[in-house]
Amino acid sequence: MIKSRAYLKIVRNFPCLVCRVPGVDAHHLRRGVSGVLRGFSMKASGDDMAVPLCREHHMESHTHGNELDFWITHGVDPVDWAIRNYEQWNQKNSQ
Repeated sequence: MIKSRAYLKIVRNFPCLVCRVPGVDAHHLRRGVSGVLRGFSMKASGDDMAVPLCREHHMESHTHGNELDFWITHGVDPVDWAIRNYEQWNQKNSQ
């Protein structure tokens, strides 16, 4: 499992994936979401699967019931965002 406080700081600099508001939390996708959009476990994924959500949408994602339904309802593919952004950050920081 990837852990990186430096990367989480970068994630928090992006606007919310749902409403585009700045000032966000780094929300860790559940493994089930990353597995389906790419099995459903309740364990959080690593920091490479963190995405920016404002506090309101972060709380909604946890209380919505099914996190996958939350993302579908909002028309957002968080796995695509997480993979692209982590790979870009990792390439810049591994050279």
